[in-house]
Amino acid sequence: MPIRRITPSVLALAVLAACSDGTPSGPDLDPSLASAGQQIPSRQEQHPGTFIEKSDAELWTHVQASGGRVAVGLRVPGVARGVWRGKILVDRNQKSQGRAAVLAQRGVQLLAEDDLLPVIEVRLADQAALGAIRKLPFVDYVEPVIIPQELPQFAGIGGCGWGSTWTGDRQYTSTGDVYSQKFTAMGIPAAWSLSSGAGIKVGLIDSGISSGQGQFVSTFTSGSSSGRTLSLQRISSQASVYDDCGHGTRMAGIIAAPWDGQSVGGIAYKSSLVSVRHASGVAAVNSSDAKASVRLANQQGAQVIVMAWESLNWLWQVSDEIEYWHYGRQVIFMGAAGTSGCWDGILDSNVIFPADMPEVVAVTGVTYPSGGVPCGIHHGSDVELTSYLDVPSTGRYTGDVVGMGGSSNATAVAGGIAALVWSRNPTMTRDQVRARLQQTAQYYPNRNSEEGYGLMNAVKAVRGY
Repeated sequence: MPIRRITPSVLALAVLAACSDGTPSGPDLDPSLASAGQQIPSRQEQHPGTFIEKSDAELWTHVQASGGRVAVGLRVPGVARGVWRGKILVDRNQKSQGRAAVLAQRGVQLLAEDDLLPVIEVRLADQAALGAIRKLPFVDYVEPVIIPQELPQFAGIGGCGWGSTWTGDRQYTSTGDVYSQKFTAMGIPAAWSLSSGAGIKVGLIDSGISSGQGQFVSTFTSGSSSGRTLSLQRISSQASVYDDCGHGTRMAGIIAAPWDGQSVGGIAYKSSLVSVRHASGVAAVNSSDAKASVRLANQQGAQVIVMAWESLNWLWQVSDEIEYWHYGRQVIFMGAAGTSGCWDGILDSNVIFPADMPEVVAVTGVTYPSGGVPCGIHHGSDVELTSYLDVPSTGRYTGDVVGMGGSSNATAVAGGIAALVWSRNPTMTRDQVRARLQQTAQYYPNRNSEEGYGLMNAVKAVRGY
């Protein structure tokens, strides 16, 4: 397993076993970067305004809310950081030295250590313990693991709740219903004549899929959707792979529901799907769980990873994980720009984490047919692509069709279109697929200050013109 839980009875052995931390060697372990004179920015230079910049007193209030649990990134003394663009700058011995130095401080208890990245999870007894470890030259960053609930779970926008009943038809038709008009305007039906998503594995990191939704329980490979696979996964903190929120089920429906003649069909209806349940809602309230879910989706071989979970805080152990896989393999990360609701005190002009990472394609939604990002849907300079809001999807039960909105809806659409493009053009690299999505979007070569390159066009992206 990538994360090892440490019990108090073996704590002393863990500290002494300096050579048994399991850090892998190989091309990703690259401490030579630190000694080769390569310019590596500090974390503050990369992204200002994170937990790193808070005083001990300010940070301690967040650590208390986390039950004392913090993630501690490790580095080599004198080096700016422990991980940079997917390269690990700490070797096995250096990691052991850093871990031992942290655990030698009073009031520090080891909870878990990462076998891949140079990070450990500890519990701190008080602010003095926090201040002591932050002063260590081996420490890269300290941030709380548990993040209090930040964003409301809007059932009608895209959060938890089973959604409102859809009043339109169940499948795409040419009879002029609003659903069909939106898909036609994005070139999706025309793209279906060229691509189905076959051969592409989409990873959905979300709240799982409902055990009552027959399109994912019994008919996933029915009809035109034969020859693909469905994998239901969970991280260790989640008791079940199944959805008790509703969000993941609806996301999965937009991306990959089967063309089985019974209910809505997904955009990439022949793609394989890996569903990773990482939480029971849409907010990233546990950074260790978010990190583990990104790792699991990549270990399962997903090529397009859709992330419609969100945090108002930049989380370094999560961003390091995303960078590790982004720079290490051919995978496209799609992230929701954010959905919070109107006049709730959260600035809609802020694209939230992890969609605001340059390694993640930030997606938001616009209204049909007039365009524009409505109130409560996040937008801004980090947005890369848009899709139309409010399309029907799979509900909790077989044949149950519900509406879905928000930037989550838009991100699911984007993930499905990316799968269509890569399926039709399997020799493309990840960066080429991403560029194709940009170059065939509404505003390209210009970039709108709120909507990025604008509305995607699936058939142009699949064809290249």
